[in-house]
Amino acid sequence: MTSYDLTDEKGLQQYLEANQFPATSVQLLSGGNANYVFRVTKHDGSTSIFKHAEPVLKFNKDFALDPARMDYEVRILEALSSRRSPLPTSPTTSNVRPARFSSYDQSEKLLEIEDGGRRNLKDAYTDPKLDILYIGEQLATWLATLHTAARNFSLASAHEGQDSRNNPIAVNVYRYSYNDLHTALTQFGHDPQLAFLVNEKFGSLLATDDECICHGDFWPGNILVRDAELQPVELTIVDWEMVRRGTSATDVGQFAAEAFLLDRFRGGRGLLRVFLNAYIAARGHTEVLGKAWLMRMVVHWAVHIAFWPTRIAWSGQEETRSLVDVGVITLQNVLEEDWEKVLESPLLRDVKETYSTLLSRP
Repeated sequence: MTSYDLTDEKGLQQYLEANQFPATSVQLLSGGNANYVFRVTKHDGSTSIFKHAEPVLKFNKDFALDPARMDYEVRILEALSSRRSPLPTSPTTSNVRPARFSSYDQSEKLLEIEDGGRRNLKDAYTDPKLDILYIGEQLATWLATLHTAARNFSLASAHEGQDSRNNPIAVNVYRYSYNDLHTALTQFGHDPQLAFLVNEKFGSLLATDDECICHGDFWPGNILVRDAELQPVELTIVDWEMVRRGTSATDVGQFAAEAFLLDRFRGGRGLLRVFLNAYIAARGHTEVLGKAWLMRMVVHWAVHIAFWPTRIAWSGQEETRSLVDVGVITLQNVLEEDWEKVLESPLLRDVKETYSTLLSRP
């Protein structure tokens, strides 16, 4: 059996030729830390995206990551692309959708999906042609639909039992920032015991959360933007390999953290505020969204803010320090259940009227 090096353009080109795929060009894309992603142009000028998973991260060969993660991405994309999709289409968010599944070579861990565009929302955020408030509202409404409509969806394959209905790879990876939070706190002079306490009390819950299907890596970098001049703009959700059954609070907290960073460093266009308000409006008055949910969302936001900017810099050292400080103060306020201060945090101060209502429910 012929082996192909699917980590570079030449190897993928050889693979495509051997499999009678009509490609005129193969371009390795720069985005993504984990996988090798290519844009392939066909003879008719159309394009598609190929994504290949290796047993280690693309930019950190010392970090092992089971390539079976891609099997779970295929599983959810196939389900969402089928006529019996657990995610119903809605006229209010018809411009937001997951990437369409095309093909998958499981032995090579090579996935083909549609090309959703050449820019992600993080890069496109400053584009004055984009209506950021509209986009934030659309994404929040779509995410709420995912969390409610796919509540009982199983990620198990056809030959697996319901005991295996989650993605154990994603469940394990998702605790990474909680496990390593102590390093960020130590680096900037904070007591690492806070990180250990947060990990023990909240990070441990990630292993057993089972409310609904979560995207698992929902942030502006995984939302592709096409045709900014058109209304409504097309938004494609990609990178589903960390899909898992969990709590919706983590998807919301992760996007809120990155929206906060975009608003803070790239022009203050109000993405955080509109996203948070629209999500609550879309979920409505349900039994899920109460004080416990709010606590999980705020904690996840604060862990993200305190940890990830120390790994992926948004600004200089002092600004990074201020972000860690914000995360630490917010975590301390949550642990002390000082909700007056939590509602005045940079996360909630502009939406406190909406989110204070959650405190009256469990």
